[in-house]
Amino acid sequence: MRLLTRLLVSVSILLPIACSAAAPASNYKEGTEFKQVRQVQAPADAKRITVEEFFWYGCPHCYHLDSFVDAWRPTKPGDVDFTRIPNSLGRDEGIIHSKTFYTAEALGLFDKIHKPFFMAIHEQHQQLFTQASIQSFFTGTTGVLPDAFNNTFNGFAVGMKVNRAEALAKSYGVASVPIIVVGGKYYTNVAMSGGPDQTFKVVNFLIAKVRAERKGK
Repeated sequence: MRLLTRLLVSVSILLPIACSAAAPASNYKEGTEFKQVRQVQAPADAKRITVEEFFWYGCPHCYHLDSFVDAWRPTKPGDVDFTRIPNSLGRDEGIIHSKTFYTAEALGLFDKIHKPFFMAIHEQHQQLFTQASIQSFFTGTTGVLPDAFNNTFNGFAVGMKVNRAEALAKSYGVASVPIIVVGGKYYTNVAMSGGPDQTFKVVNFLIAKVRAERKGK
C-alpha cells in the first residue's frame, strides 16, 4: 500500500511537468512560441493564407521535420497554400541545394527526388554537394539524361527562382532553418514551439490568428 501511495505521488508530480512541456494554443505568445517576421509581406490574395517552410537539404533538423510536414499537409485548412522554399544560409553548398530543389521541380521529378535526396545525405552520408555528384544522383535515381539535368540546373529559370527565394528569406529575416512563416507575417520553429510534434500546433494557431486579423480589418 505504501508503495502504491509513493507511485501515485510520483505520478502526480510528473504529470504537471509533462503537460507543461508545450503551452496550450490559447497560451501561445508572441516572442515565445512565435515572432513577427522582419518585413511583413502583403498577401497576393487576402482570402488565401500561405505557409512557407524554409529549409536546407544539408540540415539534419530539416530532415527530421520533413515527416511532420508531410503528416500535417493533408490536414491543412482549405484556404491555406503550403510551399517549401530552399534557403542557402549564405553557403555555397546551400545554393547548390537550392538549385537542386528547383531543378527537380522544373523536370517534374520532385516526388522522386525530395525524400531520396534527403535520405542520401542524412542516412547514407553521401557527399552530394557539387553539381556533378548531384547530376549522378539524379540520373541514377530517375534516369534523367545528364544534359537535361545540367541544362536545367544552370538555366535562367532555376537561377531566378533561387534568387527570389534568397531575397524572400532575407526580407523575412530568416537566419536559421527550418523556419515556418505563416501568412507572410509570423514565424515559428522547432525550438520556439517546443519540438517538432508541437510545431504544427503553433502553425495552426497562427493560421487562425492571421485569418482573424484579416477579417478584423
